[in-house]
Amino acid sequence: MSRIKKKRTSPRPIFLDIPRRSEKLADPDSYESRRRRNLEQKKKHKSVYEKAREAEQADGAVQQQRNTPLADKIRRLKRAEEARKTESDAE
Repeated sequence: MSRIKKKRTSPRPIFLDIPRRSEKLADPDSYESRRRRNLEQKKKHKSVYEKAREAEQADGAVQQQRNTPLADKIRRLKRAEEARKTESDAE
């Protein structure tokens, strides 16, 4: 057997002056608008395909970054060092 809850009845209907949801969303500082903005900005998980594509782009970016004068100088020095080693080995 279930209990019956009491109902609060009043002779006059209760009309509260509550702002509508659209009015709440119009106000940038309201809870509703902040909540919606945060849901839109929430980090979304990427698919495996997108992760792989970004990794390929990152690899290309790393190789492009290393085309600097200092990197070129280091490569030249390494080649010269290897050339000296091969000459000394040949003797």
